[in-house]
Amino acid sequence: MSWKRGAYPEFTLEDAVAVLFMLQNPTGRKAISEVLDLGEGSVRTLLKKLSLLGVISSTQRGHSLNREGIKLLERLSENFSEVQRVGEVEGYPAYGLVVRNPPEFKSIELRDEAIRFFAKGAMILVVRDGEPVFPEDERPLSETMPALAERLGEAFRLNDGDLVVVTWAEKEADAMKSAYHVALTLKGDGLSEEIKSLVR
Repeated sequence: MSWKRGAYPEFTLEDAVAVLFMLQNPTGRKAISEVLDLGEGSVRTLLKKLSLLGVISSTQRGHSLNREGIKLLERLSENFSEVQRVGEVEGYPAYGLVVRNPPEFKSIELRDEAIRFFAKGAMILVVRDGEPVFPEDERPLSETMPALAERLGEAFRLNDGDLVVVTWAEKEADAMKSAYHVALTLKGDGLSEEIKSLVR
């Protein structure tokens, strides 16, 4: 059945969250499309939804968050950080983010979630005494992957108790979005209705 084709541009909550972080600076539709590996039609629909929510402004220079959008992003950032490129793992681009005040979790389940979302692999770490450690045995990441541990320390403000997610994938977009997917899996219930409404 072809009735669905073209009727529902495809984007996920992960795309919506990524766009909110991207729009801290004016960004054009083409750039969003390229970074997130999304069709221009999907990007157009997502931007239209954000515009209807009243959280973005659009000018010749591109789209960016307005005052309401910045407030929305601040509320989102209380749950988790923006993704950052943290080098490569197993030869693939790797991205990390920090989840604040994480609920109870099982590392293996979160890794499975990342892989279900097109990651090649994922690492779930917790911050102890200012550095990321593997929760299973408290082994510091710096012992096995010192360069990655250093990059995480440079990219994020790490507070004890934070959870650090690192995901890697063949495509940059998949690595980014799988990290957001893990954060949303952990924090989804606490997200504002405005953000959830973007994918309804």
